[in-house]
Amino acid sequence: MTGLPLQCPACGARYLLPTSLLGEAGASVRCPSCAQEFAVDSSGAVLAPGAADEHRQLARVVLDELQAREGAVLDAAVRERRLFADHGPQIMAAWDEFRRRAGSHAPSRAFREELRERFGVELFPPGSE
Repeated sequence: MTGLPLQCPACGARYLLPTSLLGEAGASVRCPSCAQEFAVDSSGAVLAPGAADEHRQLARVVLDELQAREGAVLDAAVRERRLFADHGPQIMAAWDEFRRRAGSHAPSRAFREELRERFGVELFPPGSE
């Protein structure tokens, strides 16, 4: 098997990460030994714990851009609980843009959390992840 050698910062387990899992911004990795989640950059280097904050900030920027484009009609759809009915394709385009900027294997959690905080939208029921 080929890949980038990784060492879990929590338990020290070593394994190979397939390069196909890395995007422009790296990837979120869950250690197969201890289940600790950590981030790596596009070269496979383990990032400091603040990397998740970078993904959250990127999600914030992408959704700010969506709100700037859609304006008051988006706000009205949120108030009327019609966000996905009225703006589903735009939300999906924002998701695609987040993944393009963060890398296709970036964790979805940052985007989902920002949707929940900003619009009150829960994509998955609690405990279903």
